[in-house]
Amino acid sequence: MDLIEKRLVVIGAGNIGKILLERLQAVGVPADQIVVCDSDAERAQTAAVKYGTRAVILTEKTICEADAILVAVSPKSVAYVIHTIAGLLVPDCLVISFAAAVPLAHIEAMLHPGIPVVRIMPNAPSLIGQGMNPVAYGASVTPEARELVEAILAALGETLVVNDEQMNWCVGLSGATMRSLLPALEGMTRAGVEAGLPEKDARRVAAQVMVGTAALALKTDLTFEQIKALTPMETVDEAALEQLFFDAAQAAQEKITSAQGKLWPELTG
Repeated sequence: MDLIEKRLVVIGAGNIGKILLERLQAVGVPADQIVVCDSDAERAQTAAVKYGTRAVILTEKTICEADAILVAVSPKSVAYVIHTIAGLLVPDCLVISFAAAVPLAHIEAMLHPGIPVVRIMPNAPSLIGQGMNPVAYGASVTPEARELVEAILAALGETLVVNDEQMNWCVGLSGATMRSLLPALEGMTRAGVEAGLPEKDARRVAAQVMVGTAALALKTDLTFEQIKALTPMETVDEAALEQLFFDAAQAAQEKITSAQGKLWPELTG
């Protein structure tokens, strides 16, 4: 599906909203086909000026004319946004939430029956089209709506279809993982600088090693042990490091589940 003719609304002009605006324009969506709104009118206007789009308020008629509404606000703001726009939406308007900790069923319950709802776990490398953004589809998503979602996801990078119940795990598996990986990249870069390389070159070496290692995992059938065997020298306690990342993913899942319980107490009984 070609996004060029689609009318899109981005609600939220923070980090995720700006990534969406950046990528939609990068794949050729005309600026006049995109509008942006935010609870902070000044922030919305700043984003509109930067990307050549138009800033609107949440109750403006433009909302109901969109093919898809991309909700990129914080989890605690989702209920307000959905309740505000619910009465404006026509039956085939697609609602895509990029907010963590907000289950599909809760968004669907706030909308008229039949409104298609999708939940995506955003990932920061999407800024350059290299993201991994797992997606969960609601019960009312039609094949046509799914094609539109896939086109938006393609602009962001890679994706994986998961169950909504798995989305909290995806926070630690994709959403927050970049933050966990960066200290390794920083340490490798610092070692390169200590060896006398300019920081730019040290960073390039460290980053390319990480990219190349990931490519071995993605583009070959080698097991992790076989990949390790390609470089015999063990420089860290690998078992401890593996456990560290597993624990980090689990901790992220627990944090988002806890936040979800505070937002939606009925989920925790």
